[in-house]
Amino acid sequence: MDTVSPVAPEPTNYHMAPTKPRVMIIEDDDTLLRMYTEKFTIEGFEVISAKDGETAYNTLKSETPDCVLLDLHIPKIDGLSLIEKLKNEGATLPPVLALTNLAELPQKQKAQELGLKEYLVKAMYTPEQVVDTVRKYINKAE
Repeated sequence: MDTVSPVAPEPTNYHMAPTKPRVMIIEDDDTLLRMYTEKFTIEGFEVISAKDGETAYNTLKSETPDCVLLDLHIPKIDGLSLIEKLKNEGATLPPVLALTNLAELPQKQKAQELGLKEYLVKAMYTPEQVVDTVRKYINKAE
């Protein structure tokens, strides 16, 4: 009597590389956008970028990054109005971190009311510290 030994099924998805964390950088200053894009790319992130609030709005309607770095003073729709508009439309947003030169109290209060996770003043954080802060929020979500 012949016996057939069972064949183990092939494991699935074992060839797939882990996905890179995705960060969206909303920044109108070309130099800063290039610097942060390069830094996050070197650190293993996929970067989505927008230079104004309107582009960011349209992108966030179709893309879901793991974290958003948001300059508050951007053309077309300012950063806080952008978040407010998305929330009013019922959008589910990833952690949003303000990365701005605006250090005034009213902006900080509004950012807090809108649920922004951090309020980072550009002059006070190195690119490495910004990456570490983004990582902290992406790791919390996993």
